[in-house]
Amino acid sequence: MPDNAQASNQRMIVIALVVIAVLLAAIVGVLIYQQSQAVPAPSSTAATTTDQSAQAGAAAQTGQVPTGMQAQAAAPGPFDPKTATKVPTGMTPQDLVKTYNEDVVKGDYADAYKLLPIDKQKSYGDVNSYGQQLKSYGITSYKIGTAQTSGDSISIPAEQVTPQMPITYTWTFKKVGDQWFVASRTMGGNVQ
Repeated sequence: MPDNAQASNQRMIVIALVVIAVLLAAIVGVLIYQQSQAVPAPSSTAATTTDQSAQAGAAAQTGQVPTGMQAQAAAPGPFDPKTATKVPTGMTPQDLVKTYNEDVVKGDYADAYKLLPIDKQKSYGDVNSYGQQLKSYGITSYKIGTAQTSGDSISIPAEQVTPQMPITYTWTFKKVGDQWFVASRTMGGNVQ
């Protein structure tokens, strides 16, 4: 009988340890899931009026355009050289894309903002909203793809590297006379 009681006690201890191990595994699983879902919530202004690059990964995986990104995914407005962003004197379109991305990586959001097409500047609301949003992405580096020229236009894909996923934009420039203008910047493109 004492052996039977000892075996019963050992069995209870083993069962208790298994239950504890299962509970710990469940708790760790829940914590990992919650951590993977923890994404800083953008302000309501940023969610509706700013570039939603952080959501691009979800869009790429599901094939759907997340709420708030429709403006970014939509075709750019008509090109008007009277209001378009000029490529600064002494810069080529490639230089502008490089400068923009270098400014973003080093956190110089005010200078980067000035290089965006006017419609994208307006979509962010202001330079502060733009800076807050880009800072949350944690952009660490960039790659620039091969420029494609067609008549008086040139398109340049550029990829921004973030801890979550790469974000690719295609910049389009249009030359009017001797002056280059930023015609658009749209999500997507191929950087080889």
